[in-house]
Amino acid sequence: MVVIATAASIAISTLGSGTKAVITIALSLLFGVVLVILRALMKYADSTFVRMVCFASSAVIVTVFLVFTVLLVPAAVICWPQPYAQLRNLPNCLASIEQATIEKPFTPVEYTGTGITHNADNDRYLVLIFYRAERKQDAERIVVALRSAGYRSDGSESSLDEILVPDRHPGLTLVRTTALARPIASEVSKVVRLAIPVKASSVSLFPDDVAFQRGNIQIDLF
Repeated sequence: MVVIATAASIAISTLGSGTKAVITIALSLLFGVVLVILRALMKYADSTFVRMVCFASSAVIVTVFLVFTVLLVPAAVICWPQPYAQLRNLPNCLASIEQATIEKPFTPVEYTGTGITHNADNDRYLVLIFYRAERKQDAERIVVALRSAGYRSDGSESSLDEILVPDRHPGLTLVRTTALARPIASEVSKVVRLAIPVKASSVSLFPDDVAFQRGNIQIDLF
């Protein structure tokens, strides 16, 4: 009976006052009554067989509630086992892992620094940012800084394996431009350095003009 009462009290605190909690408490009371009856039969029955059956039944009921109690204590497990979680509509290990691994969408971060002046004429140029996963935050800052200067800009994640340059060390920020946008390449590089001041020294302007299918300038974040 102590086990039944413990399981019931934990169920109330864990499941709240919903339908599932009511069903759980009702089952607890039902099994409690059954245990009392079985104990009475064990005490007063003359048949050894009846006593053995009552003892086995009582052991099964107590075992079920012990397991039930352990599963209701969050501290006893890191997270809910998946079958039990689905039964009780509770968070489980798999869901926690999936939620942790869901990648946040690309969200440009507001530029709060100084040194960038908006120029409406820059709207003619499209500057695309391609970044490796570990440089995502840098890309988000650069996009907003370029937009603050009047450029059209957006970012996309890429392995950058197709970029063939002599030096591809991690942390490199490579600015590549078409012949049309070459006159503004230095200004774009300046904006990039302002956006990521800690890594400003890693910003490099590619010396040769490149023909892009999209955009006038591409910035590759290795």
